[in-house]
Parts: sequence; structure tokens; C-alpha cells
Amino acid sequence: MVCCTALAGLLALLFRPMLALSGSPLAWRLDGQTSRRAINSTSRLRSFAHAFAGLNFALRREPNMRIHVAAAALATAAGIWLRIDLADWRWLIVAIALVLAAEALNTAIEQCCNAVTREFNPAIKAAKDVAAGAVLICATSAVLIGLSIFLPKIMQSIGPAQRRLPVLICGLAW
Repeated sequence: MVCCTALAGLLALLFRPMLALSGSPLAWRLDGQTSRRAINSTSRLRSFAHAFAGLNFALRREPNMRIHVAAAALATAAGIWLRIDLADWRWLIVAIALVLAAEALNTAIEQCCNAVTREFNPAIKAAKDVAAGAVLICATSAVLIGLSIFLPKIMQSIGPAQRRLPVLICGLAW
């Protein structure tokens, strides 16, 4: 996989000058003219500034984004406290990124729908519901990943007598 990535990077460096000569099919204008401006470091920095502004918007305006960031911080602190290994950190990072990206996309879809109309529209309701459902799927998957990482570590850290305590409590409840 590393070899394929390195090869793709080298090919991109070789073909980059040729791509600069043609307009990007993604850079379109309403009048059909494509933009031919050169890509420079200032425009890249502006792109990062726009991305951070979008994340800032989501954090300030969306309570669910703040909840997900707090859960990510809690999961990170638990990973440090339980000293999880590198493979578990990879899964944890993927789970956190998946949920935060899904919530950011959900916010973007909601903002686009609100820009179209504030009146009830079944198609817009469906779009917002599907986006929220995608966040739910990602969050549920992240919880399952977290349980698969943290539960064995927690069970190892407590003694055998304490491990039987939840079973005894459940047995008494019946």
C-alpha cells in the first residue's frame, strides 16, 4: 500500500505541469468559462482558513457537534488513561474522524436546505433526515468501536470479584 501511494505521488508530480495547462473540469462558472488562475500558496492558505471557519461555525452553532467533540475528548482521555496500544488508537482515530466528519456534513446539508427555503418541503425534510441518519450510523459504529477497545481493558483492570458483581446484580434483579 505504501508503494502504491509513493508511485501515485511520483506520477502526480510528473503529470502536474500538464494538468496546469488544461482547465479543471470541476472549476466551472455559470457562463461556461473555466477559471485559469494559477494555484499558489496564498489560495491554499485561504482554503485552510475557509475550512477552519466552517469547523468554527459548526462548533458554535451546532449543539450536537459540541457533544461529539466532548465525546471525542473523553474517548481520547480514556485511551491515554487505559494505555491502549497503537492498533486501538488507529481505530479510535478513525471512529472520531468519522463521527465529526458526518456531523460536519450534516450541518452543511442543513444549512444548504435552509438556504433554499424555510417552508416545509418533503424533499428537504427527507434530505435532512437522511443526513441525520448518517450521523446516527457513524455515532453508533463509533460507540461499538469504543466498546470493543475499552471494555476488555476495563475488564482487565478490575479484579475477578468485581467482575462478578455486575452478574450478581443482574441475577438479583430477576
